[in-house]
Amino acid sequence: MSADFPSLDSCESCGACCRHMVAPPFIINRHRDETREKAVPAHLLEQILPLWEVRLVVAEAPCCWYDAHTHRCRHYDIRPDACRAFEINSPSCHACREKWEVPHPAR
Repeated sequence: MSADFPSLDSCESCGACCRHMVAPPFIINRHRDETREKAVPAHLLEQILPLWEVRLVVAEAPCCWYDAHTHRCRHYDIRPDACRAFEINSPSCHACREKWEVPHPAR
């Protein structure tokens, strides 16, 4: 493992993986509505659905649930399965940290 990317014990105060998608990556299609499964409150759905609809065609930007000051998800308890499955210290984790120049979590 590169010295620039030490193994992390937690995602606490990092958030590099949250900085490239404008909306939480919920599965919403005719077979599954993950927002319903996770009981995402209506006021949060109103916030994310317009962004979710255009997420693939807008410029990269941090997730609307990402708090840039704490480097955490504002709604961690109802985050999508894709966020739950993202592996700390994986090649994808390191790629995000490299892209956003976050070799170490903010302290």
